[in-house]
Amino acid sequence: MGCSSIHDDEEDVIEHIVVGDHVPSFSVSVVDNGSPATFSTSHLTGETVIVFFSTLCGDCKRELPELNDYYLRHKDDPGFQMVAISRGEGEDLVAPFWKEYDLQIPYSAQSDRQIYNLFASSIIPRVYFVSAQGLVTRILIENFEVGE
Repeated sequence: MGCSSIHDDEEDVIEHIVVGDHVPSFSVSVVDNGSPATFSTSHLTGETVIVFFSTLCGDCKRELPELNDYYLRHKDDPGFQMVAISRGEGEDLVAPFWKEYDLQIPYSAQSDRQIYNLFASSIIPRVYFVSAQGLVTRILIENFEVGE
């Protein structure tokens, strides 16, 4: 189960959100190109990609650069949004990680699992593609290829 064992004590994975569901309502502070901003699911304007990660996760370390490439290809598309949300790691761990991997994706360092728990009980990385209408259209878990 990839990086599920890093912080997970649960044996059973509970998926709170599946394809076709509405994305949960939440708002988080983000760092976007070094500046503070806000990401909110109440302001979806086009394709939105929500990524959950941990800096300790080997799969995340492999997949985040690929997701960063996807972000760079689409960041200027009308309405496109992307946010990476840490699972139980604060700014002290996330900011240096972002710098080390030269990531440009806006991120939100969350020292708890409050937002993550809206989506699932375990396993990262997790990527949710969401339409402008707030419907989850695609979910990628652990090792994956983002594609177009």
